Amino acid sequence: MMVENLGIPLPTEIGYLIAREIIGEGTYSYILVLFILTLGHITGAVISYGAGIMGDNFVVAKLSKSSKIEQVDQKLKKWYSEYGTLTVFITRFIGYVRPWSSFVSGLAGVKFWPFLLWTALGSLIFNIICLYFTGILIAVWRRYKSLHFIIATSIFLLFFALIIYSIIKYLYLRKTKTAE
Repeated sequence: MMVENLGIPLPTEIGYLIAREIIGEGTYSYILVLFILTLGHITGAVISYGAGIMGDNFVVAKLSKSSKIEQVDQKLKKWYSEYGTLTVFITRFIGYVRPWSSFVSGLAGVKFWPFLLWTALGSLIFNIICLYFTGILIAVWRRYKSLHFIIATSIFLLFFALIIYSIIKYLYLRKTKTAE
């Protein structure tokens, strides 16, 4: 969880599957596992937040010569000054936005203690939801063992069909732009 919140793409679903399994076996309590998952989220988010604060110094020092970068930086800081805590909280629930939101919060100058509070609360709620739905997924998976091959094959085909569709769409749009 910590690594994923640093922006390194790791399948956190594996962590939730393992967490549900050790809760189900009685190895560790639900509360302890929830605490560890949330602590992992918070630790990664705080490190990413710190990198954002240091990144702000880099942006100001190196890129402030660009008026576009300066405009983006100002808009970002304005947005976070108005909606910062709400943004910090809500982004805890949005997949690939979550890891980068902490960095952007640091970059935008969100105060540390509100950032920590809303990150902790959002991460706690997010982990409760993920553990719940992972439990349902495991129950369904175990109940329908005869359908494992069909389910796995369907997911595999759907995944690659979406990739192929995205590539074709990208190439089509690229071709259309060049023709104009």
